[in-house]
Amino acid sequence: MRIIISCICILLLFSSCNLFSSKNKDKITEEQMLEHQLMEENTEKMKRIFFVLPSPIEISILIKKSGVHFQENLLNSTENLPGYSTSPSRAIALGVYCADLSYASLNEQYQISIEYINVARNLAESLGVLRTVDQEKINTLENNVTNKDLIVDIISEIYMESSDQLREQDRYSLAALMLIGGWVESIYLATQSVSLDEESHQLLIKQILDQKLSLESIKTVLRDNQSDPTIKPIYMDVLQLEKLFDRCVKNTNSEETNDFRESVDSLVFVQLVAKVGEMREYLVQ
Repeated sequence: MRIIISCICILLLFSSCNLFSSKNKDKITEEQMLEHQLMEENTEKMKRIFFVLPSPIEISILIKKSGVHFQENLLNSTENLPGYSTSPSRAIALGVYCADLSYASLNEQYQISIEYINVARNLAESLGVLRTVDQEKINTLENNVTNKDLIVDIISEIYMESSDQLREQDRYSLAALMLIGGWVESIYLATQSVSLDEESHQLLIKQILDQKLSLESIKTVLRDNQSDPTIKPIYMDVLQLEKLFDRCVKNTNSEETNDFRESVDSLVFVQLVAKVGEMREYLVQ
């Protein structure tokens, strides 16, 4: 009788184990599906933000075309590099230095460009995304520092590859911070360079105010990552910046005017420039 009872207990035990295993398997499968879905959503959001935001090179080209003079004092000093000790601060700084690098190289500041390339490589390496630049290109550049095309090529590699690798590693918030760091620094350089009194600056002013269209994608990514203490203040700043963008253009039919500057509320524009400056100060501190 004892043998029969023992056999029944063993069978029940196996049955229970199989049931538990089956439920656990279902649970894992469900978790995997949710994780996959989240990954797809994050990938889609990152694609939107990547395609909506102009690259630092694009904005630097506009600044250069406006005829404004290069101002070295606008750059984020390379002496700040040791202060970026966390991954979020390094990701932001990588975007910021890539924007400064674009600005310097397109203004033919070659020695500064070499210095900022090394800083950007250092940050990319510390983030574990140093598949960014071919060493042979660096060696070629060191032997010919006035090769602007090569510098632009290297900037593109650092910026695009770093963003791609962070996304491939599922480090979406870091990829977003890098892109936003580059965007804010580019807008900072542009807003500090323009004057509403200069007719030749009107295209650059229009491009600055067109950045309102980029804010929706930025807001979506930041809103979904507000639990990150680094991201929440940036999100709050972006909301304030959005209100200033909304108020900056007085005339909705501004394209019909000959001079875009006439449609700009100068007082609000000054506030917008100041807000961008505050955001940039927070990002590089």
